[in-house]
Amino acid sequence: MVDGLNLDLQPRHMDGFKLYNSKTRTKELFIPLDEGKATMYVCGITPYDVGHLGHALVYSVQDTLHRWLDFSGYEVTHIQNITDIDDDMIRKSVELDISIADLTEKNHSIYLEEMDALNVMRPDKFPLVSDYIQDIVQSIIILEQQGFAYNVDGYVFFNTSNTRSFGILSGYSFDKLSTMPRTDTMPDEPEHLKVNSSDFLLWQPSQHPEAMYDSPWGKGRPGWHIECSVMARSNIGDQIDIHGGGKDLAYPHHDSEIVQTESLTGAKPAVSYWVHNGTMQLNGEKMSKSLGNLVKVHELLNDGFTGNAIRLSLLMEHYRDDRDFSKDQLSQAHSDIKLFKNAVKNNHTESKGLIKLQSLRNVFMDAMDDDLNTPLAIDALRDISTLIVADEISSKMGASAILEMSQVLGLDLTN
Repeated sequence: MVDGLNLDLQPRHMDGFKLYNSKTRTKELFIPLDEGKATMYVCGITPYDVGHLGHALVYSVQDTLHRWLDFSGYEVTHIQNITDIDDDMIRKSVELDISIADLTEKNHSIYLEEMDALNVMRPDKFPLVSDYIQDIVQSIIILEQQGFAYNVDGYVFFNTSNTRSFGILSGYSFDKLSTMPRTDTMPDEPEHLKVNSSDFLLWQPSQHPEAMYDSPWGKGRPGWHIECSVMARSNIGDQIDIHGGGKDLAYPHHDSEIVQTESLTGAKPAVSYWVHNGTMQLNGEKMSKSLGNLVKVHELLNDGFTGNAIRLSLLMEHYRDDRDFSKDQLSQAHSDIKLFKNAVKNNHTESKGLIKLQSLRNVFMDAMDDDLNTPLAIDALRDISTLIVADEISSKMGASAILEMSQVLGLDLTN
């Protein structure tokens, strides 16, 4: 505490934090299920290949949310799955003639190295789908017994006509969902076996030795959507505060999770706040491993961009906005990091500009409270740094503020 200015890194209660909820399409005051605690489930990678800048966006955003919750005094439980059993994992392991386990280990290790470079904190747990097969089977049995699922020749589908909430995230009617065009996030399914075209797989036959499990419907493997429902329930509970991921997962993946979980448990809502980030694009088209139009984190690191600069560039746009990859923005982020570091190392000793410093710090806090408005928060950080270098703000107190704020944004200015 200096002249009434408190710049210690200490918890502040988030009584004014508003978070945009994709389900209600409004900013809502964040009120967790359990006071003082916050639970997060984030859809993780499918490690059939190395990641790209779109993945970096998802996990930098979710990590920033985690850090803001931490800073605000919440005890955060953060779970992020690994989808090691799915169509692409089987296809790629066969193509490369390696085991699914080895493919998972190889690409997830690369992912961790890249996230470490971006200063993304590790979640509390990375559950593997392959470790939850029995829980998945039991969940499907319950859904079948309750009349929410049906079996056709070893394919078990969720019957979407038996729940009125299907499509709540996409905002489309049941009839509209039945005619939705396929996207690159939708797995191949035997459409001719479905009662309704919007029904989705819970279980399917499989002959791959690493993706073939016993079940009441014959040897097979899970559908994609049920995997996350089960891992979220097993590691957090029937209801969670925040579920995050890219907006391209809202339909069908997250819409399917909602109806599965709520049908299983009867507890509503399964998720209090759905937090979806925008897409990372290259020349106006969404980056996708299936399309191959990728910018990869390790390539940018090899080009001389630091993890700090890459992460800062990802936060320069609001997390809900789509954005196009820009090396100009990366260069701006690189310059900003140099400015922040210079301000922290500045040796001015006079106590000055503390009211201005507190005002800009409040701008930062208010911006983060307003649905993680990182562009405005970064502006405040840039303004403080510029004023320190110009000797208009005390470097000692200003450096404390910069380090505090940069930690919230996941920037490591000490390296």
